[in-house]
Amino acid sequence: MKFTISSSTVLALFSFASTTFAAPSPAPVAKELTSRDVPTPGDCVSLFKFTRGVYHGTSDQSCVQLVENCRFTMADNNLTDIWGVQSCVAAATCQGVTPLIQMVQCTQSDSEVGSNVTVPDAPSTESLDYNIYASIVGDCAWQEGGCPITQQNYIDFVYGTLSAINTDVWPADVNDVITNWWDYITAWTATGDTVPYLNFNDWLHYSNSQ
Repeated sequence: MKFTISSSTVLALFSFASTTFAAPSPAPVAKELTSRDVPTPGDCVSLFKFTRGVYHGTSDQSCVQLVENCRFTMADNNLTDIWGVQSCVAAATCQGVTPLIQMVQCTQSDSEVGSNVTVPDAPSTESLDYNIYASIVGDCAWQEGGCPITQQNYIDFVYGTLSAINTDVWPADVNDVITNWWDYITAWTATGDTVPYLNFNDWLHYSNSQ
């Protein structure tokens, strides 16, 4: 049976899980942005012109769709918890955490022109919403100790999120999704062919991927 559980509770539970899980880093604490944290207008222009949809030198238009849905979902709903939005989690894996957050920080709400989205830099963001994680791995997420993300879980998550945002732009090849996105996550987490919750959450906070 599925139930709602906070990310902080998940972090506490997983700290006692199997030793196959890496020890969690201290839970990040959200903070308010200062003027020094927000990218300058020039930074924003450069990000959108040269960086959007480009990850490790490879451009992908389906990733652009995820990035755009993420930042306008955040802006139009006045959200601050970036890892509580499915398209943002997916976008981070194809755009890189650092440039995605910067693009969200650059985004202005349609309802309040001139007001940028208040999202802190990656280390200070909230933990990954466990309900989103459970949507990636399936019902085994609710079993004792949970379960890790597999390669097929990740592929299904990317394509499922693209379908959910009603785009008609898709990755050119599923092998590109593996090689250009998934493999970089597993390389950083160093957990083998799968990625547990704590390690994926750490990747979102500390990988500085771009």
